[in-house]
Amino acid sequence: MKLRKLAKDPDSGVHGCPAVHVAADDPAVMVVQGKLLDAGTTDELHDLVADETAVRIPTETVIRAAERYLAERVGA
Repeated sequence: MKLRKLAKDPDSGVHGCPAVHVAADDPAVMVVQGKLLDAGTTDELHDLVADETAVRIPTETVIRAAERYLAERVGA
């Protein structure tokens, strides 16, 4: 899967995390990059299976990514 970055937390400096990416070949698929959750928070997730994980990411980064995604879809 080829990814294209939609948005990154501007406070993260030169690091790539946290960020939201979209699949270049399937724009219906997004990938979220962030810090792994601690074990206690991970335990609160429902129905997490062996091949899944969760990360934390600022709400503002998700909103920025959604706004860019929608703007690109409208402009297409």
